[in-house]
This record gives sequence, structure tokens and C-alpha cells, in this order.
Amino acid sequence: MHLIEFIATSAVLTLMPGPDILYVLAQSLVSGRRAGLAVGLGLSSGLLVHTTAAALGLSILIANSPVLFNVIKYAGIAYLTYMGYKSFRERTASSQGANTSGTSNELDTAVPSATPLSLYKTGITMNLLNPKVILFFLALFPQFIDRESNSPTGDIFILGGTFALVAVTIFSAVALLAGFLSNRFAIRDLSPRLLGTIKACIYWGIAIAFLFT
Repeated sequence: MHLIEFIATSAVLTLMPGPDILYVLAQSLVSGRRAGLAVGLGLSSGLLVHTTAAALGLSILIANSPVLFNVIKYAGIAYLTYMGYKSFRERTASSQGANTSGTSNELDTAVPSATPLSLYKTGITMNLLNPKVILFFLALFPQFIDRESNSPTGDIFILGGTFALVAVTIFSAVALLAGFLSNRFAIRDLSPRLLGTIKACIYWGIAIAFLFT
């Protein structure tokens, strides 16, 4: 097993622009570093589930079944569309709050912030419903497992755990940097109406990306 090369490859692949890292970046900018850290942890936790599926052979079954693959794909699209709708409703709620409130404090409380736990759940759900990860792991892991290995299943768990560790490290770094920039440029001080619109566009944009996976 070529672990050092795998770590380097994992870092490069995680840093490449994609739905996961862009979502961590966007959430951190809009909601702060705690939100980004929670999302990143959720996304990385989903990778462990994908690893288990690959080790047990479930990923091959899904990849070879257009029906199962599309069920996961469109479930992910539906979930992201719904999350975008919820964010858009937050935008509507903030607009109504502005019409009935004369102070900025009342307006700020019109839209409750998502908790770290809910953002963690969102991250893990997004990852599990992303069929691209299934194909990605099936293509990546065999390149770093020796053909003479006595325990290929164990190797898959090691590689998957390593990839998840690399991913959560990079996601955390991105969240901290984006959170700093958010505070530096007062992005979180934008109106809840605008922030709700941004969040909705993020979810819908990722849903479109899933659609063309």
C-alpha cells in the first residue's frame, strides 16, 4: 500500500474546486467558521460511510445498477433543492420581519441561525447522497493497493480513513480562513434577507452540479 503517495493525492484532490469544499467555504463566509467546521466534519464523516460501502462491495453494486445510482443521485438533488427552499423561506421571513420591525436587532432575530449539529447532519447527508463519491473511491483506491496484499479490505479501510482525515484537516483550514475573512469584511453583518438568498443559491447551485454528475 502506497500510503505517502495516497496522502499527497488526497490533499490535491480535496483542494480541487468541487461541491464539498465550495460548500464549506460558502458556509464559513456566510455563517462563520463554526458553521464551516461543522459542515466539514459532516462531509468527512460521510466519507467513512462510503469507505465501509466500498470495503463491503456495496459501492460496486450501486455503481453497476443505474436504478440504485439514480435513486441516490436524485435523492441528493431533492434534498439540496429542499434545503435551498428552506433558506429562501428564511429570506421571506426576514423580509416580513423588516416590514413589522423598526430595529435592526429585531430583524436579526427574525431568522434563527442553524446549529452546529444541524449543519453537521447537512454535511453528512450531502456526502452520502453524492453518487460521484462512490465512483471516485472505486477508481481511486485500487491504484494504491498492492495486488499481493493479504488484506485488501483492511487496506480500503485504512485508505478511506486516511482520506477522511486529510479532508477534515483541509476543510477545517478552509473554514478558519473563510471565517476570518467573513469577520474581516463583515460579511455576516449583511441583512438576513440577502444571506438567505445566498444560502438558497448555494444549495441550488450544488443541486445543479449533482444533476450533471
